[in-house]
Amino acid sequence: MPADLLQANLQHTAIASPKCSYAQLLPLDPTCALDLAEAYFTAYPPGVAAASRAEAREEMAATFAQEYGRVLETASFMAVRESKAVGAILVVARSIWDEQLAGPFIIDLFTAPTHQGHQLGRSLIAAAMLACKEQGARTLSLRIGGGTSPAAHHLYAQAGFRPIP
Repeated sequence: MPADLLQANLQHTAIASPKCSYAQLLPLDPTCALDLAEAYFTAYPPGVAAASRAEAREEMAATFAQEYGRVLETASFMAVRESKAVGAILVVARSIWDEQLAGPFIIDLFTAPTHQGHQLGRSLIAAAMLACKEQGARTLSLRIGGGTSPAAHHLYAQAGFRPIP
């Protein structure tokens, strides 16, 4: 397995409560694609995820068009504050990049910088993990890359994600 793959064993990991007092955690909604694209674009350092706002909108449209895999609507969530989507966790049924990897896969987790520091990432991960576990998944995986912040690395480790042996 590539060294940048992480996986949480949902059967043996204590999953924190996904409750968040700062924002509502709601099912992923395609009508919020523009807000999500803006949060996605601003969440990463320049050029890491999307090079422009237009590219971020294209990425979000591709996600909703299932181009990165079948989005698990029951395990993908967005954080909404004051009627605006400010972050999300996007989970697909399987990784399209790692065919040998079974089970649900997080294709993205992001929070707009002006809303970071309010436990949104932690709550979104917990919501996705709990939903996947309730749907019978044994594991949840993700891939870290060059744009993954130290805070995200720490968050994934705290949530129980470990390198796949």
